Amino acid sequence: MMSATPQHRPGAAPSDPSSEVVGTVVGVAPADAAQDAPLDPAAAAEAARAQALEEVLAAAAVAFMERGFAATSIDDVARGMGATKGRVYHYYRSKLDLFTDVVRRSLEMIHEAVAQAEGAGGNPRARMDRMMRVHVRSILKDQPWHRCALQGVEMFLRESAAPEQRAAMADLIHLRGAHERLFLRVLEQGQETGAFRRCDAAVTVRTLLPALNGAVYWYRPREGETEAHLDRIIDEIVAFALGGLEAR
Repeated sequence: MMSATPQHRPGAAPSDPSSEVVGTVVGVAPADAAQDAPLDPAAAAEAARAQALEEVLAAAAVAFMERGFAATSIDDVARGMGATKGRVYHYYRSKLDLFTDVVRRSLEMIHEAVAQAEGAGGNPRARMDRMMRVHVRSILKDQPWHRCALQGVEMFLRESAAPEQRAAMADLIHLRGAHERLFLRVLEQGQETGAFRRCDAAVTVRTLLPALNGAVYWYRPREGETEAHLDRIIDEIVAFALGGLEAR
């Protein structure tokens, strides 16, 4: 989330914020190697299926973000793809199954990116700064996915939620917990070194993450927006959040 990357279109396949940790474009094979590789029909079919599934999930993320879970229909998702609902039902039996996979993808993508940032080394303050930046950049660039994840958490917490909704979200709450623990570990390490103030670390992390997530509600991509503009937004959010942790 620190290197310049092309502007991400809301609802497109999620970006790879973790690539900025190493400062290179990942997953790109040399052209010669791609041309020389033998065509494997099974692999090609699997790649096509994965791409088709990604398109369904991306369209669903936008539909759920715009309308909410309750008001979104499979028809809405299909319409966003310019397809029939049969294409969606080819992969998912129900709207809840589809929504659950969108939420799972959101949580996995941001957790994996932040985990890579944390593992890149450095003192606790440097790691926390890097983790926050990766987290916020994903929130900004993959907004539809993360709006769905927040809907999922709210669905789980509502007592009025249907049992099947709560059950579908329950295992995803564990993913959210794993993400919290990444920040918790680095905060506690920073407290030991004196970089961060003494506080109830668990309470602080549960306050910190909503602050980092907040842009998902107010940020709207603008035509012609540059990576430099995104960087300025990220700088402001991270400066605010990191400042609240630092020892005085």
